[in-house]
Amino acid sequence: MAVTFTSEQQRAIDLHGCNILVSAAAGSGKTAVLVERIVQMVCNERNPVDIDRLLIVTFTNAAAAEMRERIAAGISKRLTECPESEHIQRQATLLHNAQITTIDSFCLFLLRNHFNEIGLDPAFRIADEGEIKLMQQEALAELIEDSYASGSEDFRFCVEYFCPGGKESVLEQHILNLSRYAASFPWPARWLEERKNDYSAASVEEMCGSPYGRYLTGHLRQMVSGCVEKLARVRALCEEPDGPYMYGELVDGELEQLEELLSCGSLEAYAVKLPAVKYGRLPSKKDDSVSQWKREAAKEMRAGVKDSIREMEERFFATTLELAARQGRACLKPVTTLIDLVLDFDRRMQEKKQEKKVIDFSDMEHYALDILLDAEGEEIRPSTVAKEYRQHFAEILTDEYQDSNLVQEYLLKAVSGEEDGRFNRFMVGDVKQSIYKFRLARPELFLEKYETYEHQAPACQRIDLAKNFRSRVQVVDAVNDVFGRMMSTEVGGIAYDHRAALYAGAVYPENDGCVSELILVDKPDKDDELSAKQAEALAIARKIKSLREGFPVTDRAGGGERPAKYGDMVILLRTNSGWDEEFKEVLEQEGIPVYITSKTGYFAAVEVQELLQLLRVLDNPCQDIPLFGVMKSVFGGFTEEEAARIRSHVKEGSLYEALKAFAVDYGGYEGGKDGICSSPGAENGDGSGDVQGVVSPRCHEESGAAGTDTGKGEENGKTAAEQGNQEEGEALDRKLLGQRAAAFLQMIASYRACTVYLPIRELLTKLINDFGYLEYVTALPTGSRKRANVEMLLTKASDFEKTSYFGLFHFIRYMDQLEKYDVDYGGAEELDENADVVRIMSIHKSKGLEFPITFVAGMGKRFNMQDVNQSLILDMDMGLGTDYVDPDRRIRNKTLRRTALSRKLREESLAEEMRLLYVAMTRAREKLVMTGVVENAREKWERQSELGGGRLTYLDFMEAGSFLDFLFPVLPGTSVEVSVAEREEAAVGEIREQLQLSGRREALAIAVQQEDSEAERNLRRCLNAVYPYAMLSDLYTKTTVSELKIAAMADQDEAAYHTFEEKEIQPYIPGFRREDEKVSGPVRGNAYHRVMELLDFDAVMKCLGGEDRGADSHLFSAVQAFLEKEVAEKRLTEEYFRAVNIRKIAHFLRTPLAARMYKAQQGGKLFREQPFVLGIDARRLKSGFPSTETVLIQGIIDVFFEEEDGLVLLDYKTDSVASMKELWNRYETQLDYYREAICKIYGKPVKERILYSFHLEEYSL
Repeated sequence: MAVTFTSEQQRAIDLHGCNILVSAAAGSGKTAVLVERIVQMVCNERNPVDIDRLLIVTFTNAAAAEMRERIAAGISKRLTECPESEHIQRQATLLHNAQITTIDSFCLFLLRNHFNEIGLDPAFRIADEGEIKLMQQEALAELIEDSYASGSEDFRFCVEYFCPGGKESVLEQHILNLSRYAASFPWPARWLEERKNDYSAASVEEMCGSPYGRYLTGHLRQMVSGCVEKLARVRALCEEPDGPYMYGELVDGELEQLEELLSCGSLEAYAVKLPAVKYGRLPSKKDDSVSQWKREAAKEMRAGVKDSIREMEERFFATTLELAARQGRACLKPVTTLIDLVLDFDRRMQEKKQEKKVIDFSDMEHYALDILLDAEGEEIRPSTVAKEYRQHFAEILTDEYQDSNLVQEYLLKAVSGEEDGRFNRFMVGDVKQSIYKFRLARPELFLEKYETYEHQAPACQRIDLAKNFRSRVQVVDAVNDVFGRMMSTEVGGIAYDHRAALYAGAVYPENDGCVSELILVDKPDKDDELSAKQAEALAIARKIKSLREGFPVTDRAGGGERPAKYGDMVILLRTNSGWDEEFKEVLEQEGIPVYITSKTGYFAAVEVQELLQLLRVLDNPCQDIPLFGVMKSVFGGFTEEEAARIRSHVKEGSLYEALKAFAVDYGGYEGGKDGICSSPGAENGDGSGDVQGVVSPRCHEESGAAGTDTGKGEENGKTAAEQGNQEEGEALDRKLLGQRAAAFLQMIASYRACTVYLPIRELLTKLINDFGYLEYVTALPTGSRKRANVEMLLTKASDFEKTSYFGLFHFIRYMDQLEKYDVDYGGAEELDENADVVRIMSIHKSKGLEFPITFVAGMGKRFNMQDVNQSLILDMDMGLGTDYVDPDRRIRNKTLRRTALSRKLREESLAEEMRLLYVAMTRAREKLVMTGVVENAREKWERQSELGGGRLTYLDFMEAGSFLDFLFPVLPGTSVEVSVAEREEAAVGEIREQLQLSGRREALAIAVQQEDSEAERNLRRCLNAVYPYAMLSDLYTKTTVSELKIAAMADQDEAAYHTFEEKEIQPYIPGFRREDEKVSGPVRGNAYHRVMELLDFDAVMKCLGGEDRGADSHLFSAVQAFLEKEVAEKRLTEEYFRAVNIRKIAHFLRTPLAARMYKAQQGGKLFREQPFVLGIDARRLKSGFPSTETVLIQGIIDVFFEEEDGLVLLDYKTDSVASMKELWNRYETQLDYYREAICKIYGKPVKERILYSFHLEEYSL
């Protein structure tokens, strides 16, 4: 069937004689166009071009292989049509030598053929990344050591400047980062030398006129513009019929101030005018005709604008410009020293590579550049070799051009005829899919041509391929709706206009269920059984089941419809790490087969870790952690209890010493003096066989057997015979364990002897064969993948043996460096591509692929912006930015340059995140489903829907923290259907139960494998032992009122008692991994108590005066203002502020009880959060306790105050109860102890005990 091309595609195929940039949108058939252009060129007998005169550059080896295959098929088809054509026959023959290659392979081709041009040893080889990492560590160590030895004061100051706490590793990382970054430029040393001038600005004028100063000015203008736009929306809300009109006048005045800021044309002007912006206080007028949500929305948006302006002021102008210029100048000396260190490091690395006759991929590109270009000073001329290639290559075709860097651009330009007036470059790409900035790609190269080529015809022309032949119209509409509002020149770097938009070109049968969706999942409570990721996975599982039951997909082979299968679905994640396994576990519990396609996880695989730990032990057995791992593994076969018994045998020294001592004492081991891990002078002269420095415990056992042990036996009620039998059993256990320890040590010793002469692969093969390890891992779950991982380790051992390093020690370092620098290989792949499973993969890995049903998950995950906060920031255009440091005064401050580079890096990172979202959404053929977890999902979406959608402003863009932050402002009014997933308690309970059962099954399997009758007898003896003083187990020296209260409730109120039962312990999650969570009961209780402790009655009640004191709005505003002040002064946390309901506090303040407290405060007789310790007779807790015992009870009294006729005790509660009676049942015991404590401490009677319920908003005596 002949392919029909669109007019734009045909133009891209037929146009010649000029440079052509093809901006090919997702699914537009760019590869088909590129192949057809090549086939037509080489099969055209009127203007014949041999295929070996084309340079065709692709991004990956796989893409190059696919391209070669498709071109071969095209030529074969033409040959079938014209079998007599000698020209086409010639092309089929030449195809095998054609330059269809990656840029690295082309550079290698140049080096193999022209090594003599640059004096390169022809015997060079390409070092792999692990070998390069080892060389870098050696070069760094030598560099630092030599620099210290030189006594250079500049170097010592540089270390103090860049290494907080003297951590030289920070300086080493800076050197590595700068070296890697410089390598992305054509002439790295030149770029590094230029960085010495980055902090040369001597005045404010120079600083403000510099590239980063001009960037900051433009950045501030765009941020202020976003604030103006947001405040204008507030004004529009105020002008609506039910809008908060009372805010209008104030907002108008503030809007005028912000609009004046837009006239600022320099940093100096912003430095003066930005701090001068003033804000008034919003009127508290109450009007029932005003929509409450609009009022709150207006307040929230206005508060956001205030925060943004304040943040700009603090970020850029906390330091005066004069001081910023001086501090920047002070950075010049340490930065210059750092650059010199980088240049020295690069020189040392080149020497090492030349010595070992190796090059890396960066060298490959730079050597190729040296072959093609002659650079003398600022002048760059093509070499003779370059001119020859310009004559040879008829056309240079580049795929995925948006991912090129400067070095690659110079290389391809050098072999093209562009500079000679012969425009013969054909570049294909889509800047909206440029997602490799972290690999130092330069999408700016594509953008520059994208903007200029349409104005440079006929020499340079741009062709837009906008028709999408992949996706249904519903998917295309969703992508256009979202990115038409979200992406622009200011936001994302490219205008998503009619030329960039997608146009549906695929034909599918009608299907009303193909609408694109966003499913919001409400974030679980802190005490919820499911995590946020599990809750999202559960929502996806329900959707997958629904689609599989009733959603038809179009079969690509037959063209007809069929029911959706699991294999039609993919789940795309921003990153697999920390997400894929949780998703897989939940989906599998729901009966959904899942496969994780990952590029990480190899080094975490148990089978790989076990083998690497064994190698570490063979290299050096004195490492406790690897040795313990080997003892527990199949190579050792020890249980954790047995390992603990062995380790406790010797109190000092390493685990290896303890193992030898145990084997000598109980297993007859004769290798105790092997010299490993021994300390000087530790060897005994009596030949007793004890480990050096370790006294045998046998003598202690014998000396103590006649006394203490006998007494213990009688005391425990055992006969001498029973005691003897027990000792014999224990001795037998020790002997058996000692023999196993001795055998294990002998095994380690024998394999250590092999390491001297066996190559690493042979050593690994011997270990694997001797233990039957391949068969063992194959028999485990997912055995085929585990076996493939082991075989991959053998391959890596072979790769290592090709390097310049050898020996077990260096192989371990080699693997450690690969793991440290994330040179991961992913688990070995063994899945059939047609397997009916749901695939989970990263968005990066999905690029170039397509799926009938695509889930884009984790939309609420926060972006990783850690690079933005580094102390040393690099930018391709503006250079280097670092902190100002004064080591003597221990002062560190962000320089204005570093701040500017940080903002630019954030802007570029967010733009890449937006492009990543575009890639994810355009993978879908028929159904697109996005999912994300958000707190208060329904409430937030309903509010956003009421506000309506619009364009994403630069301000919203810069403040975004997740994909949902991009989407929320633009989604209302689009074709994307938004829903909130309903929580199904039954499903949650089932998932929780299945996860628990899974853990129990694993534990049971381990127990069965380790079954031991003697161990069982010992366990039963321990479990059946009776403690003779069990009656005193409930007697504590000190206890709390809360614990006594719970005990008392066990008889009075069973339901209340269970509310205080200990909850299941939740795993600790570090703060940096924790997302925002709903307020839990304990947090809410603590928050109210803290607020009531801080509350100043004068501030919130006296200011109202007389009749107005009960006015809701006045009191509410007064309380809110007071609490905001407490937060600002750090006495109250933001978390506690959000946890309390201000209306409930205001309600309390209107009660007579509050008036009494206010009066007491004025007289200095109000006491809050008073701790106490009270001693009571133990028999009051339980009659069976001894009369001589006293128990201390401690607690904290919420509040009490003194009136003329006695003390008043008050306790606040936030419990969710139905009545005050229920509350008294719970807490009466607690208040009794409080009253007793107050009476004893103050010697005055308590006339009233009061409980106040914030839940019920009432109190009782």
